[in-house]
Amino acid sequence: MKTGNLLFYLKIEMKNILIISKNGSLKAELENTGFFSDVKTSVSFTSKKLNRIDILIVDGLTISYDQYLGNFSKFLKQVKSNYYIAKDLDTYSTVNKNLSGYGIIVIPPLLTDTQITQKICSLAVEDFAVKNNIFCFFGAGPGVGTTMISQSVAQVLSDLIGKSIIFLALDGSYGTTYFDIDSRSGGLAEIKERLINNILSADELKNSCIKTGSLYVLPGENDISKVRHYYPEHIEKLTYLSSKTFDITIINAGSAITGMSIGALNSSKLKYLITTQSYKHFRNFEKLVDQIFVNLGINTDDFSLVVNKYIESSDLEDEISLSKNYGMPLASVIPLLDYTLGLEAENKGKTLVGYDRIFSCSIRQLAVFMCKELGIEIKDKEVVKGSLFKRILRKG
Repeated sequence: MKTGNLLFYLKIEMKNILIISKNGSLKAELENTGFFSDVKTSVSFTSKKLNRIDILIVDGLTISYDQYLGNFSKFLKQVKSNYYIAKDLDTYSTVNKNLSGYGIIVIPPLLTDTQITQKICSLAVEDFAVKNNIFCFFGAGPGVGTTMISQSVAQVLSDLIGKSIIFLALDGSYGTTYFDIDSRSGGLAEIKERLINNILSADELKNSCIKTGSLYVLPGENDISKVRHYYPEHIEKLTYLSSKTFDITIINAGSAITGMSIGALNSSKLKYLITTQSYKHFRNFEKLVDQIFVNLGINTDDFSLVVNKYIESSDLEDEISLSKNYGMPLASVIPLLDYTLGLEAENKGKTLVGYDRIFSCSIRQLAVFMCKELGIEIKDKEVVKGSLFKRILRKG
């Protein structure tokens, strides 16, 4: 190990954490990062411990806001970094406004342990970065084409690069509509208990997948009544394992807010919002951002925009305007296709790749865009011609 790296690790090992909370799982998450030398927990303020720690995390469910204010003198001068986890959404804004003036970082109340850990690491650990080999596709509303696009991209990527790829159906359905898969065995339901109990192995994950070509597909929950039993932390465990087992993970998170979709969005730094030129989809996404994403710590800056079912018309917003309205960089534009083609592909259990040249080119360009985000070299370097990207670049 080089001297510079040794000094970096020594610097990390000096950081000690005290968590004042009844939540023991947060301690385990922080310990598992390997970035901190000592992580202790308590259910009350202890002056003797405060002078030996670098980071203090206080849970609002354990220590009330009034109690916290009453103990300012004990920790503000002794502890370098202070975090307070707000107990509910009703008081979050007020607590954040009042405490931020003292340099205390207030964490929203609905974040998972993984999210809290990532937030603390991003501020306390130099050059910390979440592994970015997970792509999540999320729809701005029902009917935007999230399933078709995510499955098409998975299919094309598996052909383009010599890497291991897994597709996770986390939209609340079995999720193999366009993969020409007849089997209803395996999938998420088969591994649920081992996943929840944190004993699922990489081999078990692979064995529960259905292999189509060089692509691994993990079907989703086939029983819609059981979707509600999957919590964000369960999905975070799944995506963490898949990110270590496969080179690339592609997720279809659907367009509804569920434990599955929240866990998928929490887990992925590289997110793609699928939308159309319909204003109702823009309004629906705005509502999601204002009422849900803000409170869950999901940042729209992490999204790139994919405009599907695009129609060239002066009466409709063009792709550049949509990119500005959503506040996201434009990743791809996919034209509106003949309905008959889509129906034929669906009935045959296939994606539209191969059915329509323009669609195939658009999906391939999106796959190339994704590879560039990961710094992955394409096996076939042939440039796709006739793509809508040329028109986009001219407008930019």
